[in-house]
Amino acid sequence: MTTTQPPSKNIPVKRLRTNSKNRIHALAQHFGYDGLISSHNKRSLTERYANSQQLHHQREQYNIETIFKLTYEQCNNETTTEPDPDWLARFIKMAKQVYSSSMQNLWAQILKKELIHPGTTSLRALTILISMTHKEALLFQYIMSVSCQINNTKGRKIVTNIKTIDKLMFFLVKNKNYPIEYNQYSIPYSSIVILMDLGLILKTEFESSKINHTQTIQLHFKNISYSLNCYNKNTSFTYYRISPIGEELATLIDYSCNTKYQNYLLNILTQIFTIKTEQ
Repeated sequence: MTTTQPPSKNIPVKRLRTNSKNRIHALAQHFGYDGLISSHNKRSLTERYANSQQLHHQREQYNIETIFKLTYEQCNNETTTEPDPDWLARFIKMAKQVYSSSMQNLWAQILKKELIHPGTTSLRALTILISMTHKEALLFQYIMSVSCQINNTKGRKIVTNIKTIDKLMFFLVKNKNYPIEYNQYSIPYSSIVILMDLGLILKTEFESSKINHTQTIQLHFKNISYSLNCYNKNTSFTYYRISPIGEELATLIDYSCNTKYQNYLLNILTQIFTIKTEQ
């Protein structure tokens, strides 16, 4: 039976724009499902099934070999330990399903970390990761680029609003809200909902306790930290929290801070706080 060797690119469908018939025909041929489309195909249904299964296994083999090769290339003779056999077996089973080169590189990094520091990545985190598309992984990168830590808490937060209460004469109060607009940074609310559904962001919006106006708050981004002193003792933050699994995955992905967002947030904060840059 004639079979096709795994291509260097996992889905070699032409990137050029083409009509729908050509596109679906190319996809069917690639996966070995064109038996009823191609009139010249004389194979029996059993032969076609065997061929498509072999193509599938070849691609899985190519995927896992690529990830092992990338891991090998990333290693610099660090001291390692024997990986947990159950973890490794599950890793290989899932990694076979990783087709895009960027995600394969990420899975290679995960394998290397696990060899050097066993227990770094849980099977639950891998299960969520394998369910993510490349687009969803990019959304998570965007979210992490605008996340911050407040004071000494390890959990990363996405600030959604800053609230203040000004007490006026005759017991009147004036509430002020400073909502954080993420749409301008390619992060619509729908993106946050997608990551909530994946379990990377907790679904509850939290609110901090009232900030003591004598208290200094530390605001930590990946690349820089700030000290904040509040003008108003009736000030609080609302925010979403990155979930524990999200925190785990955050240590695996590369992301840079969104400096435009940082400047935008600082412009809002200067209306409420005095701010000093930490060295």
